[in-house]
Amino acid sequence: MSLRLGWLAEVLGDSPTLKLSSQAKALIEAGEPVINLTAGEPDFSTPEPVLAAARKVLEDGRIGYTASAGIPELRARVAAHYNARPDQEVRPDQVIVSNGAKQVLYNALSILLDAGDKVAVPVPYWVTYPAQVAALRGEIIPVEPTAGWKITPDDLDRAGAADARALILNSPSNPTGAVYTRQELEDLADWCRRGDFFILCDEIYEDLVFTDEGHVSLVQVAPDLRKRIVRISGLSKSYAMTGWRVGFGIADVPTIAAMTRLQSHSTSNICTIAQKAAVAAFDCQAEVTAMRAAFHRRRDVLVGCLRDIDGVRFEVPAGAFYLMLDCREFIDPERREDGCWRLASHLLETQKLATIPGKPFGAPGHLRLSFARSEDELREAVGRIAAGLREFPG
Repeated sequence: MSLRLGWLAEVLGDSPTLKLSSQAKALIEAGEPVINLTAGEPDFSTPEPVLAAARKVLEDGRIGYTASAGIPELRARVAAHYNARPDQEVRPDQVIVSNGAKQVLYNALSILLDAGDKVAVPVPYWVTYPAQVAALRGEIIPVEPTAGWKITPDDLDRAGAADARALILNSPSNPTGAVYTRQELEDLADWCRRGDFFILCDEIYEDLVFTDEGHVSLVQVAPDLRKRIVRISGLSKSYAMTGWRVGFGIADVPTIAAMTRLQSHSTSNICTIAQKAAVAAFDCQAEVTAMRAAFHRRRDVLVGCLRDIDGVRFEVPAGAFYLMLDCREFIDPERREDGCWRLASHLLETQKLATIPGKPFGAPGHLRLSFARSEDELREAVGRIAAGLREFPG
């Protein structure tokens, strides 16, 4: 019998966002004048209180295993953080701390899905959603929005989402920056009450919302659905802590207990230093507010500059730090299948501008732009986009 890798080795590809971001960073390190708009992480430093807490842990030297679900003080701090917000009720035993939001999502899908189960996923989607569902031998039901980037109950009906075992709802959205309003969530909650499935609310960008209403969670408008909801968040995006890998999930006790059992056999616990330092992060709300204001200004700079380019279309993002740029006007319709990949390559080669093609997100003909860059870099980047589009052969 010849040795061979299992089926999963063939099913999964690299994360295109991480791969392209790594390529851009390598070019920059090699001295190329690349502006990198692929980054899915803030360009700010981790707040000093978090760094100070980590240094103290290192000085104490007591760095051993912790409880698989996370150290009690961090789980309690997460619960208290949400309990201070309107219409929320979270206990520490309803919290799990994992290696970033990705592991929370994977843990949740793993204990919710059986082979062949379907997961309804709004389009465009974060590239990891279909990859994780495929890894668990499930299938996605793509839910295309009729207008804009947000789905409605009619869109869910049209896609046949009632047959799903779970629905993923990402607000604010990666890759679009779309944010669901309270009324839109109430409409979706009414639709969800008609079925019997889980809702995975990916809220990792919840503190980066630029509207007066701010972020609203599904549990706030539909507390009766609480036992069917798994909330996914963490400290990576709003606290500039991507490399610390601190994510957390919030759900009912049986769901958290099942996720904890799985985690105990996969990663045991997340880094002890990161956990103890993360407790201090919740005292850094001034830093979070400052970062949100900076991203808001950057969004306005990017949007203002893009409006000067004829032929491109976009929805103004209400949150996160991404914008999806519709470039289909510049792509030959007969070559549209790989058009966004060719355009991204063209911009990198001729303009030294790194972007991410929309196709892996389910949006061919688009580019995802991250505005986690300085305002001057964003102005220069848009100039390079305009120049590149003029020269693009289609």
